[in-house]
Amino acid sequence: MSGFAEATEEKQALRIFHVMSFDSPWRWSDGQFGGFKTGLGEINAEYKVFQMDIKRYSTQEEKASRGAMARAIIKQWQPDLVYISDDAGIEHVAAHYRNHALPFVFSGANKSIAEHGLEGMRNLTGVLEFEHFVESIRLLRNIVPSVTRIAVISDVGTHWTPVIQRIRDRMADIPMVTLAAVDQAESYARFQTLVGSYEKIADAVVYLGVFNYKRANGQTVPYQELQRWVVEHSGLPEISFWIDRIHYGVLAAVTVSEIEQGIAAGKLARAILVDRRPPDSLPVAPTVKGRPAINLARAKQLGIKVKSTELLSSEVVTDFQWQRPVKDR
Repeated sequence: MSGFAEATEEKQALRIFHVMSFDSPWRWSDGQFGGFKTGLGEINAEYKVFQMDIKRYSTQEEKASRGAMARAIIKQWQPDLVYISDDAGIEHVAAHYRNHALPFVFSGANKSIAEHGLEGMRNLTGVLEFEHFVESIRLLRNIVPSVTRIAVISDVGTHWTPVIQRIRDRMADIPMVTLAAVDQAESYARFQTLVGSYEKIADAVVYLGVFNYKRANGQTVPYQELQRWVVEHSGLPEISFWIDRIHYGVLAAVTVSEIEQGIAAGKLARAILVDRRPPDSLPVAPTVKGRPAINLARAKQLGIKVKSTELLSSEVVTDFQWQRPVKDR
């Protein structure tokens, strides 16, 4: 492996291999990578990117295969550092290099290092993605004060398990709201049935994983299609935690900033590559900045009038993504 100290002495470009758990172009993936470069700062670096694309390669076998492909590139290219965005890359790439000389930095992790079974891995550090649940519920109740019962639904991705547990744990911070249902579904048909049933038991829905619902033939439903179905078939207001979901019709969120995730990871990488800090000396922590966002088209469809005070303090989306010209989607 090419050591970063040697590369620096010879003023050669440092090799940074970026493993995207998802794909590009996509705001979440691209924003993290852009933020990473900002956080890393002005250094001579060469990048290589591999997209695991787990929205398309969604089974465990497919994820493992994509992870093996990324590891083959590491063996051939010999990077100085690997930057991973999101949990699948941690599970299927970083986990194979426990206490190796090669340093790993991650962002966008829903699972902690311990939940990944990597506690004590000396060559790994990164940034956790903690959703702004309480803040999002408060924003929703500012918009729709009558919300007192929420349903939570997700696909069966294992990285959603700690997210659901954090939601349960944070319910005590919003005593005016109760959990009406918490569901994880594998099939698209089951997802549609559950969403339809919530109108009888809940006032709003929290949407988590939307990438791994299967049709009867085993094919994965594109999340854009799923989000549009929700807008056209559900009369309940909703929250999620990512800005792209707002563009696809989710009413409101205090969003996790993909840029801040990447910047924090880039600063960790700089500490390793420039300051020569060992990864395990750099604490793993979540980013704390969130930004309110509201979809006015969804509010209008649901007959909700949003106060100007909420609009002035939020990122406002005025339409649905699928209504835009193809070049702008």
